[in-house]
Amino acid sequence: MRPLVATIIAMLLTIVTTPPLKRIALRFGVTAPPSDDGRHAEATPLLGGVAIVLSILIALAAVHSLSVGMLAGSIGLLAVGVIDDVVAFRALPKLLLQIAIVAITLRFVGPFHLAPWIWLNALLAGFFLLGTINAFNLIDGLDGLATGIGIIVAVACGVIALVHNQTPLGCRALAVAGALCGFLLYNASPASIFMGDSGALPLGLILGLLALHSGDLSGNSRLSRYVVPILLMLVPLLDTAIVSVSRMATGKPISRRGLDHSHHKLLALGLAEPVAVGLFWIVTAATSALAVTVVMIPHPLLLSTLPMVAGLFGVIALFMVDLTFDRTSPGVAIAELRGLARAILTFSYKRRLAEALLDFALIPAAYFGAFLIRLDFRINDALMASLLNCVPWVLAVTYAAFMVSGVYRGIWRYASVSDLLRLTIGAVLAGAFLVLLSMIVRIELSGSIAVLYVILLANFLVASRFSFRALRRGIALLAVANERVLIVGADELAEAAARYLAVARSRRAKIVGFVDDDAMKLGKLVHGRQVMGSLKDLERILLATNFNELLVAVDSLPREMTLSLWEFANRHHLLVRRFSIRLNDIGPPGESDVLPASGENRGSASGQVVA
Repeated sequence: MRPLVATIIAMLLTIVTTPPLKRIALRFGVTAPPSDDGRHAEATPLLGGVAIVLSILIALAAVHSLSVGMLAGSIGLLAVGVIDDVVAFRALPKLLLQIAIVAITLRFVGPFHLAPWIWLNALLAGFFLLGTINAFNLIDGLDGLATGIGIIVAVACGVIALVHNQTPLGCRALAVAGALCGFLLYNASPASIFMGDSGALPLGLILGLLALHSGDLSGNSRLSRYVVPILLMLVPLLDTAIVSVSRMATGKPISRRGLDHSHHKLLALGLAEPVAVGLFWIVTAATSALAVTVVMIPHPLLLSTLPMVAGLFGVIALFMVDLTFDRTSPGVAIAELRGLARAILTFSYKRRLAEALLDFALIPAAYFGAFLIRLDFRINDALMASLLNCVPWVLAVTYAAFMVSGVYRGIWRYASVSDLLRLTIGAVLAGAFLVLLSMIVRIELSGSIAVLYVILLANFLVASRFSFRALRRGIALLAVANERVLIVGADELAEAAARYLAVARSRRAKIVGFVDDDAMKLGKLVHGRQVMGSLKDLERILLATNFNELLVAVDSLPREMTLSLWEFANRHHLLVRRFSIRLNDIGPPGESDVLPASGENRGSASGQVVA
């Protein structure tokens, strides 16, 4: 009953103490200013973290599960956070205080079994805790985001602890979950109070400690001691890594504050705040479930599936970094950059190093996956050791096949059918090279394994290279559309218009459907949207879909239909545009002629208001 009692006490205390702290924060001006994006029009009180942390500590003291290290670290970072909320610390003094508090905490907590040497063990644990402290602080950028992530991570740690009969650890984890559940009543959108640094800093430490303890509970694999904590805190840690790389790649200081975190990028793509928060909660739930699973599976199975997980989240990280260059492409940005930023863009984009590093996970994932499928996911230590010895050969011949087939020539943003063919050829060639190598070098391979390897590798390559387009399409489906477009026409030009709207980064457009006077097309799908009727059905379609823009995508429209369309648009105050693709010849430039920069006299897709 102790974990349940701790959960209830922490939840009730947070519910009771948050309103007084809200009034205190407003009384003394400890508030966050109104947000620039209009989400919070008025100043929002901070200090919610004081209620959370004190409630956790009191609840744990009540059930005799409060450790000295957790108490010291929480109170120390709570004090730092309160001061930062009131007067704002500079980055360096704040970091030095965090290092000192983490060192004191580790003096009383642990040791964690991360390394055979005490000094290295403490160094790794301290580095991880500093990462979780700052990552959890940085992820606290939307209403309820950090609170929900903390609840999910704490519940996962509680499950791991209780499964292994570790009641004190279960009490600590579930007390954190209870306190955060109570705070979510006030912090969910629209939030009436924020946890501030007074909550994010100590909670980052507490969750980091819980994650490290959870990793220590697995006796099946030493690797899980590293994998479990990272999976539990992956969402905030990955966001921090993405922001750091993005800022370095654009020549901006890492320590500066800005609206370039992953959740801000999703808002910029048109997602409503609750939807973006929900997506982060879902991803956190998935990584936490993986962490719970990792604790229970044997070492060979963990080792063979780890590259697949790394590849999946590697794709997500690359997509988020790529969003940084939506406004200015890397090729344009690099001209203004020097030093580290220029080197990052050169090697990651021009030299395709980022793709090659991702394939460093995908290639073993395909190789291990082939054996897992062939052996019905039954794999032992001896076979796993043999497969690991073969991985360098598999990487070498596969990279060689990729270079020969031109796998790294494509641009992920614009992946198309031609790229699919090239990727498939690369996978087939890699399989052929591997078979030839097996005749010279002794490696683990058979005919069925080679076929499965080619199939898996081709699918992994296609999935990764088409992931940017797929993720954008998925986000677009969830986004709040400023433009609800009905396309007039349902032939090749209309399909091109639909593709253009689907990938246009400067527009938040949602296609509601098509209209066409060809009765044979009625009810059919074009680019996934239905032909809903003819021009005579516009009134009915408007009532059903509430579109606010008509996009004419036909080669020619009779004058009477044009007039009818224009009258309909004027009557309902709708915007009408024409979509056209024009190929114009460019003659020799005269003395005063300048090649237009807007695509006016070159092949282009343009939107024009129908006059």
